[in-house]
Amino acid sequence: MRVFLIGFMGAGKTTTGRALARRLGSLFVDLDGRVEASLRMNVAQVFRQRGESFFRAEEARQLAACARFGSLVVATGGGTFTVPGNRELIRRLGVSVFLDVPWGEVVRRLPGKQGERPLFGTPEKAFELYAQRLPHYRSADLTVRPEAGEDPEALAGRLVHVLEGFS
Repeated sequence: MRVFLIGFMGAGKTTTGRALARRLGSLFVDLDGRVEASLRMNVAQVFRQRGESFFRAEEARQLAACARFGSLVVATGGGTFTVPGNRELIRRLGVSVFLDVPWGEVVRRLPGKQGERPLFGTPEKAFELYAQRLPHYRSADLTVRPEAGEDPEALAGRLVHVLEGFS
């Protein structure tokens, strides 16, 4: 099974994805990490030096490469699922799971990390982006809202059960 975790920055896609992959005995892929390795620069540098469209093209290329694997968990970038071609590819390849973290929790998780997040900007601008992306996220195959205080391991355990019911 291929599982694609989607959601806004700070939703816990990478941490939860690693835990979920361990539980499923699957490969874990951090899509932003794949882009960074391919381009030999971090996401913020790519946005500054090459622009968002260059980043999105490489992101789509790395996403398509996931088709080579039969079983994996992919932590997508916050904007991956907003691109129609990426959404369609994810739908063909596997199951999309929206980690529905409320806005207040996103803001709580991201202090001091804004420099690493090129599209975060100010909290007001970030909220606008969150609101724009939400309808795309809500079109995922499954939606899971982390419970208050639920750590990534516990969330991964819950996701295993949700995915069993989906297959």
